Amino acid sequence: MPKVVDRETRREEIIAAAWQLIATEGIAAVTTRRIAEVTGYSNGVLRYYFSGKDAVVDAAFTGVFDATNERARAADPSPRGLTGLRELALQIMPLDEQRLIEARIAINFWQQALSSPGKAALHADMIHQWRTEMVERFQEALDDGELVHGVDVSEVADELLAMLTGLQILAVLTPAETSPEREVTQYDAFIRRLRA
Repeated sequence: MPKVVDRETRREEIIAAAWQLIATEGIAAVTTRRIAEVTGYSNGVLRYYFSGKDAVVDAAFTGVFDATNERARAADPSPRGLTGLRELALQIMPLDEQRLIEARIAINFWQQALSSPGKAALHADMIHQWRTEMVERFQEALDDGELVHGVDVSEVADELLAMLTGLQILAVLTPAETSPEREVTQYDAFIRRLRA
């Protein structure tokens, strides 16, 4: 009887291997040969799940985005206003080893997106989703009286996105000066300036 293989589990194993390779060796290490070495799967098996290296890299980046959102929803299943916004922000910030790995993956992906219209479009879609959610949370906070009157929710969402992506870069490249405590303090100071 042939062995039953859970397709989704196998895909997740391959993506997890790509995560580790990107985080420890950089995106150039993500080759079908190297993934095969790490996972123990043949190139033929890898091609069954992914069309090639680019597909694995895209899945790894999408996996970072999905994992962030899943953590935020697990912590706050019905997000609203500043409380919901804070939970999403905390999950984006590289506050522990897992989120630091995710930041390394994102940074490596951005490098490829500079010269790949497909990767740039994928990144733009993910950022658009986060921005839309942030605008919604800020608007709820404004409606609920949590923010000073007249706050432009689109502008502050843009500022927050810039801050969070900047923190990802700083935490990876200057970890001694970008501790989790400093990241959270910076976020809280940003929100304090907007509060009613």
